[in-house]
Amino acid sequence: MRYAAYVRISSEEQVGNFSLDAQQRAIEAWVIAKGGLLVQTYKDEAQSGRSADRPAFQQLRKDARKGKFDAVIVHKFDRFARNRTDALAVKSLLRYDYGIKVFSVNEPSEDSDGQMGALIEGIMESVADWYSRNLASETAKGKKERSIQGFHNNIAPFGMTKDEKKVLIPDENEIEGLRMAFELYSTDEYSDTDIAHILNKKGYKTKRNRPFSKDTVRDFLQNEIYLGKVSYQPYVRNPDGTRCETSPIEWFKGQHEPVISEELYKLCQEVRAKRVRHHQKTIKYNPYLLRGIVYCYDCCCKRPAENNFPSYGKMRAQAYKGSEYRCYRCRARELGYSCGQQRVRVEIIDDQVINILMQLKPPTHWRQSITASLGELLGEKDLQLRLDEIRTVIKRMDSRWDLGFITDEQEYIQQRMKLQQELEQLTPIENNDLERAADLLNNFRSHWKQCEDDVEAQAALVGQIVERVYVQGKVVTAVTLRSNCHLVLGRKINEPTAFTVDPFILKKSISTTSTEMVSCGNDGI
Repeated sequence: MRYAAYVRISSEEQVGNFSLDAQQRAIEAWVIAKGGLLVQTYKDEAQSGRSADRPAFQQLRKDARKGKFDAVIVHKFDRFARNRTDALAVKSLLRYDYGIKVFSVNEPSEDSDGQMGALIEGIMESVADWYSRNLASETAKGKKERSIQGFHNNIAPFGMTKDEKKVLIPDENEIEGLRMAFELYSTDEYSDTDIAHILNKKGYKTKRNRPFSKDTVRDFLQNEIYLGKVSYQPYVRNPDGTRCETSPIEWFKGQHEPVISEELYKLCQEVRAKRVRHHQKTIKYNPYLLRGIVYCYDCCCKRPAENNFPSYGKMRAQAYKGSEYRCYRCRARELGYSCGQQRVRVEIIDDQVINILMQLKPPTHWRQSITASLGELLGEKDLQLRLDEIRTVIKRMDSRWDLGFITDEQEYIQQRMKLQQELEQLTPIENNDLERAADLLNNFRSHWKQCEDDVEAQAALVGQIVERVYVQGKVVTAVTLRSNCHLVLGRKINEPTAFTVDPFILKKSISTTSTEMVSCGNDGI
């Protein structure tokens, strides 16, 4: 039997029997004793078991679907997940949909000990879930107590470091840059962007070893930690699982000494308040059609090897002299990198994108095109027949269950899940989404007219079709479409596809022969 090992440690499990090496040694000995073959080991280091969004864990599931192994072995089942819902879902997927057995070195399992193993496995899942929730509660309690005592819980902010007692002290390599930033901003002659550019030019980096941006400068110029305080913010999750950044923050007197005077800090906040009041009208009267989705083509093609900014190459929407001159401007220079892309007026780019969208039309038989493409990708000679067959079987099973003809609940659930899984694999996007995409592309001109002069409504319309716009000079060189529009236009499902549309020529400022459209994923060109 071919085994795949999965090992994981989170940040609080770096020692003892939870180490990656200890887990792997135990697994290797177990596999040898069973006479099996260990074909692959998947490792997640410093990854929480509360989330299923782990790189190696995701790869394991992909390889399981491809049948690269017959069984998965873990040291303990809590390595899979400490969230009981995730643990049940993943094990069900592996066992009932992919036909892969799941074992534990130290615990009974359904596949090794039958019904009794399934019972114990379920109990251990509940224990792991309770342990994780209790640990989170105790950790939060400990962090708040540390804050009350004046200790900083996270990594030291820019300009500071920690001594052997974990107390914040000035960082001699950064403190002058920090003070310079506060002093420059207090003059009201420098913006956050200006200060970011100055810091980058002088060689300063953030604590994550990244160049400074407008956002990082804005954050540290408002951080009261430099006044000798420490903060505590409880960890609250949003409905989608991400951290809620707006949960209330409590401030306590810190063990460290202030590094910025109260007078200088207050002066900076007064300058910021004045700037915010000044920019309120600009935000109100200067909406942008393509805000946040315009990228510099050259920067995206020549991304620096050491750069780890996910949004590197994004062009900022900006207004100069009130609303007289509005443009998209590449941020590379403010991050300390060179770029030849000049500012380009918003109407030049906006007009090109709108005229491109007005030319895009789905083929007449776009539904058949998507079905054929899926069939080519998944190896189904007649995909539509298989889809109809699955839906018919599911409908028949549900009807028999409702009428009480099916008495084996577990068998019904297993078969129902297996069919539903196959159905979802063969139909990756809901029909309603495809119909909506076809309507947007076929009738874009009429949808655009309905927005009248409401730029926010126009931006929402374009955002349903376009993910990114790439600009080189004054020309839109490429566009990334959303996946549903990509499919409706008849493009390949599993690879980027380049195609040419009729050009739009701005008579006064642009001369070009063709505009290349690229439909691909979120990773860029």
